[in-house]
Amino acid sequence: MFEESQRFSFKSPLGTIRLTSDGVVRALIAALLVVVLALMFPRGEEIDVDYKVGAVWSQKDLIAPFSFALLREESAYNRDIERAKQSVYPVFEREEQRENQQIGRLRKFFDRLDTAFVVRAQFRRSQKDRRASLVRDSATFVRTVEQLEIPLTEGEWESLAALAPADGLHKLKDVLAISLQEFHSIGVLDRIKSTLPRSDIALRKGTQEEVIPAARMYDRTDVQELLDRRISAICRNDPTLRAVVYRIAITFFEPNIRFSESAMKQSLETAISSIPRTSGFVQENERIVSKHERITPETKLKLESLARARAERGSKKDYTLQRLGIGLHVIIVVMLYGIYLFLFRRRIFRNNRRLALIALLMVLEGFFAYLTRELDVNAPIEFLIFVPAASMLLTIVFDSRVGFYGTVIIALLVAGIRGNDYAVALTSIISGALAVYTVRDMRNRSQIFRSLGFILLGYALSIVALGVERFESVNVIAEQLMYALANAIVSPMLTYGLLIFFERVFRVTTDLTLMELSHFKHPLLRKLADQAPGTYHHSLTLATLAEAAAATVGANEVLARVGALFHDIGKLEKPLYFAENQKGSRNKHDKLAPRMSSLIISAHVKEGMSLGQEHRLPQEVIDFIPMHHGTTRMEYFYNKAVELAQQSEDETKLEEINDQDYRYPGPKPQTRETGILMLADAVEALTRTLEDPTPQKLEAVIDEIIRKRFEEGELDECPLTLKDLTKIKAAFLGVLVGIRHTRVRYPEQPRKRAPRPKRVEKQSEVPTQESPASSSETGNPQTA
Repeated sequence: MFEESQRFSFKSPLGTIRLTSDGVVRALIAALLVVVLALMFPRGEEIDVDYKVGAVWSQKDLIAPFSFALLREESAYNRDIERAKQSVYPVFEREEQRENQQIGRLRKFFDRLDTAFVVRAQFRRSQKDRRASLVRDSATFVRTVEQLEIPLTEGEWESLAALAPADGLHKLKDVLAISLQEFHSIGVLDRIKSTLPRSDIALRKGTQEEVIPAARMYDRTDVQELLDRRISAICRNDPTLRAVVYRIAITFFEPNIRFSESAMKQSLETAISSIPRTSGFVQENERIVSKHERITPETKLKLESLARARAERGSKKDYTLQRLGIGLHVIIVVMLYGIYLFLFRRRIFRNNRRLALIALLMVLEGFFAYLTRELDVNAPIEFLIFVPAASMLLTIVFDSRVGFYGTVIIALLVAGIRGNDYAVALTSIISGALAVYTVRDMRNRSQIFRSLGFILLGYALSIVALGVERFESVNVIAEQLMYALANAIVSPMLTYGLLIFFERVFRVTTDLTLMELSHFKHPLLRKLADQAPGTYHHSLTLATLAEAAAATVGANEVLARVGALFHDIGKLEKPLYFAENQKGSRNKHDKLAPRMSSLIISAHVKEGMSLGQEHRLPQEVIDFIPMHHGTTRMEYFYNKAVELAQQSEDETKLEEINDQDYRYPGPKPQTRETGILMLADAVEALTRTLEDPTPQKLEAVIDEIIRKRFEEGELDECPLTLKDLTKIKAAFLGVLVGIRHTRVRYPEQPRKRAPRPKRVEKQSEVPTQESPASSSETGNPQTA
């Protein structure tokens, strides 16, 4: 909202680039904005075809320039595709080679298990008899066990060993092999049957495909139940043996009917390709729609088909030209806003941080529009493009005119991204404009939520108007109003959250921030009232003067008031060195050299800026601290130094006095608000020394101060005009006449005779004459 005095820069091969105000950065922001928005615009076939059913064709008769196929309605086509997908059976393939491999692995395991039992028996005998071959037998047993695919515990070895003498292992092997063969012959699915989308499956073997019920097959659950029953019958009395046999069976079992992803994908593609995309044909020179004819669903379908056919017939050169046209479209719209900022809001145009904020808002709204176009939702989600949020943010951060012009530009961009949707542009402009008016004069953050009703009103009026014009049904209008209501609720919430984000990230100082600073509960103001009461009351008077003057010249009165409240916070470091805080005590400057006094007085500028930065005051407020003094001279101490030099016998003393040693460091005021405060500060300090402040004397003092500051060139760098200075003078005079008015001298009442002792009456005290308040100020420059 205000131009920052602080600049940020970095070194680059091209030299020093100032991030805040450099033209290169400004051009880069504009280029990125145009590119990003252009990429969000739709392809050629999506442009100029978003005509609503029921609207009237306002152009001339449209004749087919060439023959083209008539596309089916998108919703009907999608429904047929879904039905085609559902008609496709899950495709499985039988793996016969895997069946033989599993049975072979099972038999090999039992053969190795037989060998392991022989080696184990040899090892145990060697261990029992402590033979010399114990180590060799042990190593042989370990190698044999490692060849088994299933590790066994000692208890499991013992359970299996109990089967070996009675040829039990061979019987167990035969039972498991027969079970696997039985399972494979029927077929075991690698998917649980209850999870299949259909009750039938397509079983493919080579080039042959057979549709069979899935219930005829086994799945893993069926196999586990059958194995558990058969193994329990064999190992009924030994749970350890039953567990290990079950583990062996499951290890060597794998489904032989596997789901084929590639075959399923191929079947889906075949089914989808069988759905016809077109429903007819339009001949060359056939009339598509006549002028003033109402657009029907069939007409709209022809328009969409023509646009698609044009895009397909276009060459790469045509596509490039189209993109160039889109880029030019975006450039024209964005350039209009840039021209407005350049001509009427130069401070915003020169501040790259503010331009980046505006660009971010445009991209954000463009992204919302892009999502509503790309999402395949059968609902009026175009009313969820939160243009009112951008309108309110631009108004709060800058002003209402910037907010309104920004609303129009964003609405045009959003409509373009939506395919030149006029309805979206109209509703966005109306609702956004009403949102601008509701936050034009903000006094607190909760006022943002007052805009909810006005945003809904804007949407409702435009939706109803367009709906009646297009003969929309009541249900359609009601649905659009529901989405508009959601927009009206979300937009203030989005504004509230983004405002805090922008204030911190982009260092934006809004009127809301300033209003919060103007509360007297701020730690610096409370400290000033406690430790420097004279400076505090001086700041309050100055705030009244500056606010009144700013209002007359169209400056920011809230900023002027807050700047006046904090302009002298540097006096907190040494408050008693300033006359307004001395309360009749001896002036501390009497024993100091003029040069030392000037150093102490001028130091409050630097100390005030440090305090402001420590308490995170906005830079716009901190700027008032040095600028309200500018480069003015401390006349009292300068004249005192000259007087002492003239009284000295050393003639060189006068030549040693440097005028710059008695001047404030500056800079001069750069804005109207800081210029107003400079004049108000000097006027307030000088008028306090007047013994009889009549309006004529006050006017003469104001004239003298303004003339002197003007002739000294202190106002050369701020945009105050001579007309503004005349208005400021009148505002100062009006306030000061009210503050410095002389009091009426009340006549003394005649004394009554003393009453007789017998009739004593108690009389009320009569206030004595009140003399005009005498100023404690000495008129020295240190009061400023």
